Amino acid sequence: MGLLSIKDLKANMVLAEDVKDRSGRLLMTKGVVLTEKYLNICRMWGVVEAYVEGATAEEVHTATLNDIDHATIEAASENVKKRFSHTNMDHPAIQELARLSILRTAAGQKIDRDNFKEVYWFDEEIEKIERARPLNIDSTKFISGDTKLSTLPEIYRQILDAISKPSSSAYDIENVINKDTNLAARLLKIVNSAFYSYPNKIDTISRAVNIVGTKQLSTLAMGVNIISMFKNIPPDIINMKMFWKHSILCGICARILAGYKNIQNTERMFVAGLLHDIGRLVLYNHMPKESLYAVTSARKSHQLLYLAERDLFSVDHAAIGGQLLIKWQMPMSLEDMVQYHHDPDKSKNRVESFIVHLADVMANAMGIGTSGERLVPPLNGEIWKQVGLTPNIFSLTIEQADRQLEDVFEMIYTDDKSLQRK
Repeated sequence: MGLLSIKDLKANMVLAEDVKDRSGRLLMTKGVVLTEKYLNICRMWGVVEAYVEGATAEEVHTATLNDIDHATIEAASENVKKRFSHTNMDHPAIQELARLSILRTAAGQKIDRDNFKEVYWFDEEIEKIERARPLNIDSTKFISGDTKLSTLPEIYRQILDAISKPSSSAYDIENVINKDTNLAARLLKIVNSAFYSYPNKIDTISRAVNIVGTKQLSTLAMGVNIISMFKNIPPDIINMKMFWKHSILCGICARILAGYKNIQNTERMFVAGLLHDIGRLVLYNHMPKESLYAVTSARKSHQLLYLAERDLFSVDHAAIGGQLLIKWQMPMSLEDMVQYHHDPDKSKNRVESFIVHLADVMANAMGIGTSGERLVPPLNGEIWKQVGLTPNIFSLTIEQADRQLEDVFEMIYTDDKSLQRK
């Protein structure tokens, strides 16, 4: 008997245990011979895995690897081993992510890691920064000192004002959003994309508000609008296209994972993933030389970047991002998820922060885009057990994220030509 992912289930396999949907409703009983009809029912009701007689997951996975040239698998495995060096490879979730990463690498999936300028430091520059370690930066001071950073994005403030009025309607919120034609166009494209997969076209913001929800659409609008605030970071500091690709992928994964845990307002989870590394942009903007030093130091010592940040600045990008969202008076749940995405055990809402944490691990494992990190961060194993997810969720989430990423990325990022850094 083996526990197989829904993606590995085939017609004519025999169920070894009953199959239930997410709410515990019985779908199929033990002994049923699977057909395409039954497999479609499983997909329709969000079944992630099932016990079947005979084949085990290890046998199925071994057979998959055997279909690929041995030398290719060896090279991909060596690459993945280096990138996963800070994770616990004995953990079943990490083992599954590593396996999927090997398959992606072996299939020719490019790993987006080398997007920072190679820096050749002068000895005096190195000595100057080394002498100053740790720098003990005051993130609240330079956030408050930057007029652009210290102010809540105007369009979002107007949306919040409209929502807070008891008499407000979908049309009132539509009027606010339509003041920014670029934002309105982006939101309509997103709600008509694979991100939502609505069967009928949504052609007005008021209809989007009615279908998606007021809070959900306003949260999405805030996340989309914030990207334009960081469009002037020089490309020799970071490739912004790769930064936002990683961030958008993290947001998509967080939203999908939240759906499996029946968390409401999954748009909030998407925005938390979208903004999880925003503190890094604050560092790159205000302390570019020191930030490049942290990146270079982490690369040379094979250290995780957020730990290199703590060594150099005595604070990391997650804490800075949390402070920024506090300054903007964003919902506390967003600030909490951003601030603790590397330390979800310290969060007030461990489940939601863990989902962003897990989404970040997944995005780094997939190797698409980068905010500066070259390695896969460690997974918090204790909260993994508490949340009750299964490794079989990864292949489904990654498949869905792959399907959504390019569409959502084009809508959020490249619609604004001034943001492009090719």
